[in-house]
Amino acid sequence: MAAVSTRLQHLLVLVPILFVALTLAAAQPRGFGGAPPGYLRYVVDAVDTAAEEVYDYVVVGAGTAGCPLAATLAGPGGGRVLLLERGGAPSEFPTLATAGGFVRTLAMADPAPESDAPAQTFTSEDGVSNVRARVLGGATSINAGFYSRAHPDWFRRHGEGAEGTNWDMRLVNASYEWVERELIFQPAVHGWQAAVRAGLLEANVTPWNGFTLDHVSGTKVGATTFDASGRRRSAADLLVFAHPGRLRVAIRATVTRIITNPIDPATRRGRYPRPAVAAIGVVYQDRLLQQHHALLRPGGEVILSAGALGSPQLLLLSGIGHASDLTSLGIPVAADVPDVGKHMFDNPRNGISIIPSVPIDHSLIQVVGIPSANGTDSYLEAASYIVPLAPMLRRDGPFSSPYSPLYVTVVTIMEKVPGPLSEGSLWLTSTNPLESPAVRFNYLSRPEDLARCVMGMRRVAKVLESRTMDAFRVAGGSSSQGRRGPARREFRIVGAALPADWSTNDTAVGYFCQQTVATLWHYHGGCVAGSVVDRDFRVFGVRSLRVVDGSTFSETPGTNPQATIMMMGRYESQ
Repeated sequence: MAAVSTRLQHLLVLVPILFVALTLAAAQPRGFGGAPPGYLRYVVDAVDTAAEEVYDYVVVGAGTAGCPLAATLAGPGGGRVLLLERGGAPSEFPTLATAGGFVRTLAMADPAPESDAPAQTFTSEDGVSNVRARVLGGATSINAGFYSRAHPDWFRRHGEGAEGTNWDMRLVNASYEWVERELIFQPAVHGWQAAVRAGLLEANVTPWNGFTLDHVSGTKVGATTFDASGRRRSAADLLVFAHPGRLRVAIRATVTRIITNPIDPATRRGRYPRPAVAAIGVVYQDRLLQQHHALLRPGGEVILSAGALGSPQLLLLSGIGHASDLTSLGIPVAADVPDVGKHMFDNPRNGISIIPSVPIDHSLIQVVGIPSANGTDSYLEAASYIVPLAPMLRRDGPFSSPYSPLYVTVVTIMEKVPGPLSEGSLWLTSTNPLESPAVRFNYLSRPEDLARCVMGMRRVAKVLESRTMDAFRVAGGSSSQGRRGPARREFRIVGAALPADWSTNDTAVGYFCQQTVATLWHYHGGCVAGSVVDRDFRVFGVRSLRVVDGSTFSETPGTNPQATIMMMGRYESQ
């Protein structure tokens, strides 16, 4: 294996995610230009909202689910809707506008609760660095843009049991199509993505399915939320479907708690357990720390769409969770719902990164390999990107340097464990709503997940051994016979390499998986359907309160969840 600088290895460990697109070497982002985004007509800074107002719906979290949800609720014939977002608007951050700003967005992510950065870093108790969105549009404003629907079996699995969701597949498909008409595009596949496509097929990840939105076995090209010029579309763009007089979007509005009132026992109704309290509004604070009350009209609802960290965190802060845990924190108990924050999942990612021997273009996820559409085998994805050897990310950051940066091209092939079966939990370490809760995902703790990672990494190695990859091998590599050998001996590998006996040694490959595990940002759970919410996503024990986002999932919906979460926002508001 050719030598790689330890500085570059250190850089790739610290960059939160490996599959990144263009780098800081690109020109400064051009900004949005032209007409302002349509969603801005609804947006107001929280400091400019009244101390108390009344709405039909209060939606907490203007992200992947919250934007389509609020837009539909405030559509023709709808009610008056307040959509609350703790971050700013995408138009304030030019790096979010294009695929070329992806790296800078990640590099500038800030863990500080008071920061205005559109991405907030956190580290799980497992020691894995992660990121959560803090901007209008949520993850769809900062992610890699890959779009693919869930497999029909996912809906069947999430419709089982007494509290399973009864999905109307006609409405599911119509909701997907509503999102897709506004947001998605077919990418042009070339360079590294085209090579990976050929390598997957050579490695027998077949059949070739071409461009498709469906989650099907084989190799495919999925959709992207970046248009042909590289400009991003996000869930925020769906807000244009709201009636202007019915929707208000308050940014830099941090919800501190849900307001609940006891229900007269004589009037209690609903599914088991019968609600003892009702949500009647929320309290939120603006950037000047002034408190505001958004109250419900009779028959109204509070809907949480704050994501897999934000939604369970807000329930706990509002006294909805395991009673003994809440009491120990000094939080008055509104409803004893023991599973809030339980059943947390994050899909493990492992991969191989190499410095190719030939120039390569930048690319985000476009081509995916799905050995088995039913979720029994890891999914394969790839990206190419440029990283700085002496980057100037921040004056006070870990890479601050007085010199101009130098750059190197890196390509990556990775596997994502589906499901997963390994689960952890989320809990409060503070009653400050600005701080991220603690979370442990217990990556690869279930033997089934570890076995899938082992098989997935073997497929990654087979792709790298394909004839298609010959062009990316370093000339004069260490293979003494001049033939293609194990991937680690033929490429200039960045970071950890697979063991030489990767094809036969399960233990060694399993150890590689455990030592190099990272995230793909697809964490979910914490308010799982059947445990915290019922089949209509209503929180057990609380009237007029629902959760509509990925926190209700017990497994990831296919290769990427954003399509299904946006669909869900539309679906649940009709």
